[in-house]
Amino acid sequence: MDSLAGREHILSVLGSHVDATTRGSGSCVIVEGPFGVGKTQLLQAAAVEAAERGLTAVVGRTGGVDQPTTPVHLLTNFLRRALPGAAGLDDLTHPDRNPFWLVDRIGELVEDAARRHPLVIVLDDAHRIDDVSALALRELVRSLADSPVLWLLARRPVPSSVLAQHALDWLVDHAAVRLHVGTLDDEAVAELCTGVLGAKPDSSVLRWAARCQGNPWLLKNVFRALMKAGQVVVLDGTASVLTERVPVGVRTAVDRLLSGMTPVVRRLLEHGGRSGRPFTVAHVADQLGEPAAALTEAAGEAVQAGLLRREGVELAFTHEVIAEALRHAAPSDGGSAGATPPVRPSGTGAADFRPAPPGYGDDAMTARAVSALASHGDGTPGALARALRLLVAVGRDAEASRLLDLAVRPGPDAVTEPRLLLELGQVLRDAGCQDLSAGLPPRAPADTAPREVPAGRMRDEACAVTAAWRGRSVATPHSAAYERPLWTWLARALVAVDQFDEAAAVLTAVREEADGLGEAWPESLWHGHRAELLAATGRLEEARAEAEAALRLEERSPSEHVVPARLVLAGISTQCDDLATASEQLRMAERLVPRAPAADRTRLDWVLAQFHAASGRPAMTVRTLIDVEAGNSPDPLLFSEAPTAAATLVRQAGQAGLGAEAEQAAAFARHVAERNPGVRSLRGGAEHAEGVLRDDATALHRAAELHRLAGRPLAAGNALEDAARVDHGMGDRSRAVQLLESALDLYLDCGATRDTARAQKKLRRLGVHHVRRLVAGRPKSGWESLTGAELRVVRAIVDGRTNREAASVLFLSPHTVDSHLRRVFSKLDINSRVELTRHFFAHETPSPVPAGAPRSGSTG
Repeated sequence: MDSLAGREHILSVLGSHVDATTRGSGSCVIVEGPFGVGKTQLLQAAAVEAAERGLTAVVGRTGGVDQPTTPVHLLTNFLRRALPGAAGLDDLTHPDRNPFWLVDRIGELVEDAARRHPLVIVLDDAHRIDDVSALALRELVRSLADSPVLWLLARRPVPSSVLAQHALDWLVDHAAVRLHVGTLDDEAVAELCTGVLGAKPDSSVLRWAARCQGNPWLLKNVFRALMKAGQVVVLDGTASVLTERVPVGVRTAVDRLLSGMTPVVRRLLEHGGRSGRPFTVAHVADQLGEPAAALTEAAGEAVQAGLLRREGVELAFTHEVIAEALRHAAPSDGGSAGATPPVRPSGTGAADFRPAPPGYGDDAMTARAVSALASHGDGTPGALARALRLLVAVGRDAEASRLLDLAVRPGPDAVTEPRLLLELGQVLRDAGCQDLSAGLPPRAPADTAPREVPAGRMRDEACAVTAAWRGRSVATPHSAAYERPLWTWLARALVAVDQFDEAAAVLTAVREEADGLGEAWPESLWHGHRAELLAATGRLEEARAEAEAALRLEERSPSEHVVPARLVLAGISTQCDDLATASEQLRMAERLVPRAPAADRTRLDWVLAQFHAASGRPAMTVRTLIDVEAGNSPDPLLFSEAPTAAATLVRQAGQAGLGAEAEQAAAFARHVAERNPGVRSLRGGAEHAEGVLRDDATALHRAAELHRLAGRPLAAGNALEDAARVDHGMGDRSRAVQLLESALDLYLDCGATRDTARAQKKLRRLGVHHVRRLVAGRPKSGWESLTGAELRVVRAIVDGRTNREAASVLFLSPHTVDSHLRRVFSKLDINSRVELTRHFFAHETPSPVPAGAPRSGSTG
């Protein structure tokens, strides 16, 4: 029998019962213990040994109502295989059969089958069987006691009032052997750690093991999550753990554990875990609005299962690791979003800085972001409405509804200025978003512009609107709730509708609000979205630096929060012809995406498709996103956030002979553009796809101009390239050269190496040999190696600004400025700002300092 760490004695006992069954004796063994001690693995090991020794093994697990595995079902299925010719087998499944007759008949048939081949019946989670099945189990064990039948039952302690437990207790008293499985001793823990990590554990590993308190399930899941998060290092055959924080992957395992509990027990544990300290049943009952009696019973079940322990009148988690995993979780369907978040203790180091539960601080940051949007300019109602309309158009109604709720509900950061409310409502109604505009003021008369509405009436209407929204509950599907902070959707939507300045203002406001809250917040996620904004506008080097800043913060946040940053890095690496880096980032992102929101999967598929295109795999490029034959269609979100996606798919589908997929991609782009009128990049994306599909030069020229006006240089360059191809095919070489040179200028300014090389190659084919130098030809060191983004930072620093002041002036984050400066110092082989200033004056002319711009040491 395969050995399990620290379970040799129990395995030996189980083996002796298998031996006895082989010799013709029957018996029953009940393996019991709290959650996670390995009862299932022990039963499986015994079943495997029995099968290897020629016994018939029947294995099942009870699962309550949803998975009705019972002794009767288990044995009926067995008998159909073991005695295919036996009479009356169909009668066993007749719903109207007397249960007592059924048990007797099954007992007779099993006894007959066991005489031919000794039988082992394994039933896991036996405590979950229903009352009738519990009585049937007791009778079957009793009646088959003299037959070569071995019953192996596993149970977890639950309240004794459950009839299944009474039946199992009766078996222990009259017909069964009870084996208690407890936690592992230190020697077994070290052995298990070695097995999981593949190396000898050091003191850091053993400290983690001690936190798991000898629970093998917890040990395995914690160490696997640590390895998946890259927090385990093995040197010279010894394993070390690099963090003291519970890895996010443990939450997934805890979810699986809680799925086996009753709903009321799950709610008790989730709310108790988020409290961050011992709690009382009365406190949780008050938060949930449930009867304390039901929760008291649930608490007893959780204590018996080994998840909670009693400390006087309070309850505490047996394993703090589980409590910490729950503290990082979003509320479940039965949960309350109002649970008090854990507060960071004073004097806590960065390594111990545990983030508050998702959603905590989210509303405050989102409200601050909407307020910043309201003060950004006169076009705010249009910008917010376009963002909301886009979210609705791509099926993100829940996020749009929650954003509107925060935008207009009462509060210091709400959009309550009457004119803005009226304009917002009118724009939403014009967009056909009737559900969102329902609570907003009615449309102004056709001959009366919103600004002409009397101020008193506007105030009354504004008050009526905010009163209507007060206490409004937004119907949000649980699957969508708190997948990502709400402000991320606002920033993403603003970028998608070409409101780049507004998106930057939103992100700035979010960071300022987070700094004011003084709590942990998803900073790495913020950098990732900042990187996406910069990449959309063609500022690739700055986007790369922002994404790298996100990765440096990975240790302080859930690892899936760096998925946007990794995808930005993968996309930029593909554009810069660094496919090795792109592949590595895609591989790491793919590991994290199963724990990340579905929208991240959409982005991953797009970046993966770009990677396949760069690698010369057109069919794979297309089928990553669209497969008409298989019925796979892309998320509309893709065509709103990646305006060149449709044209890329049409182009690649043409190369692969996938005409249906090309038509579908163009149709998707048209649909998204039609639902978002006025968004230039979406119109440009639709024109671009249509132009590639039909070889329509006019559509391609319109696409290039729309992308240029939208502020998307890389998309404009792609459209110019396609227009050049069509024009050259029509015999207009000079026009094709002009278009390619314009595209090349855009690519060079953005630093898109691969696009630059492709455009240059096309120009050479057209006989143009004196083209501009490739970005890849820039020196690796020295002043000439500095990029435009790095030079902007250098100028700000030479002007006397601190990193933070430079970040404010350049609309970057301090992390990004720091990243740029490190690159500059490395390229110039210098160590101080004094040396940087000398290099600058030797090569550049200093730019004048804008009036009122802060300098180092300024007090303003």
